Amino acid sequence: MFPILIAGAGIGGLTAAIALARRGIPVAIAEKRTRFAEAGAGIQVSPNAGRVLEALDLGIALRRAAVRPEALAISRWQGGAPLLQMPFAPPAPGATTSRALKRADLHQILLDAARTLPNIRWLIGRGLLDCAETESGLTVTLAGENGQTETIEAMGLIGADGLWSRARQLTGDDREPRFTGWEAWRTLIPAAEVPSELRQPAIALRLGSARHAVHYPVAGGKEINLVLIRAAREARPGWSRDGDARDITGIASGAPVSLRHLIEAAPGWQVWSLYDREPAAMAKGRIALLGDAAHPILPFLAQGAALAIEDAAVLAHELAGGLQASGTAAIPAAFAAYAAARQGRATRVQQASRENGRSYHLGRPWSFARDLVLRRLGPGGLRQRYAWIYDWQAPG
Repeated sequence: MFPILIAGAGIGGLTAAIALARRGIPVAIAEKRTRFAEAGAGIQVSPNAGRVLEALDLGIALRRAAVRPEALAISRWQGGAPLLQMPFAPPAPGATTSRALKRADLHQILLDAARTLPNIRWLIGRGLLDCAETESGLTVTLAGENGQTETIEAMGLIGADGLWSRARQLTGDDREPRFTGWEAWRTLIPAAEVPSELRQPAIALRLGSARHAVHYPVAGGKEINLVLIRAAREARPGWSRDGDARDITGIASGAPVSLRHLIEAAPGWQVWSLYDREPAAMAKGRIALLGDAAHPILPFLAQGAALAIEDAAVLAHELAGGLQASGTAAIPAAFAAYAAARQGRATRVQQASRENGRSYHLGRPWSFARDLVLRRLGPGGLRQRYAWIYDWQAPG
């Protein structure tokens, strides 16, 4: 019997596995994919998530793979007029700073760490199908790509299986994700092919009517991550799909020369239809949910992966304390304590990201009011507005 089974080997699931295994708790990871090719382009690891990863002894690997942004620059899409420039404080000794890196690089760091831990067992090519509670735990059914099923016993299940979570369904939450009317176009551009000003270690955010863009260097400065968000009439199938550059020819209209240069230099595009979903209860009995399975965060605050990493830290803390005090009988109570600790914050971050999405895409005349607010807010005001996110510390 496995004490803890984790469904999903994405960023949240792997972080949870490492956090639990390093506390001496045996874990099994069930992942339906047979190849670990993490989708996405770039990712921002803000201090709230970075502190968790450093506590798991991943700080050196993270710093090697990442770029440390020195500023956030917000400007208008139309004409490129600057709205706000917020320098990031130089790193103090022992302090955690924001990092920007390729999503695949972060995933690989977590995979490498998890593979070194002997109390993590891998169940690759097997996805979560069903589970039933027994007197002493759970009977979990996994399904392989060939349709064959396998039944295992576990004391608890952590659903880290993403937006279309089967674990969430098994808690009785059948609410479907809803399409937001937005889609994200993502690409990685060789830095050598763009002007030097676009290679600076900064996060550039460009706001426009029904569109916005963000770009920053990753891979130690060798590549530029570019994300374009635009309105879309309908969702297209597939979590990630190839995008045809001809479909976004018009999006560069009115953009400053530097942004047009980036768009034109893109070697290819991956497209995501963006979905939203109300937060789940996060725990029911011996099932707990984390990351997108519990509370998908729209990408307008760069906190989706960060919240999954936070979830993993809190869940490991509560579970380790419960197991030490009362053994496996404490798992439902530990999961409930985790849900109580995370629900309010996850909901607040989710709402803040939605509000950013509305603000980013305003057209005239409302965009003038937004721009005025940003200018009056200034760098200090913007830092203070989001301090509650970035100053978060993991328990224990």
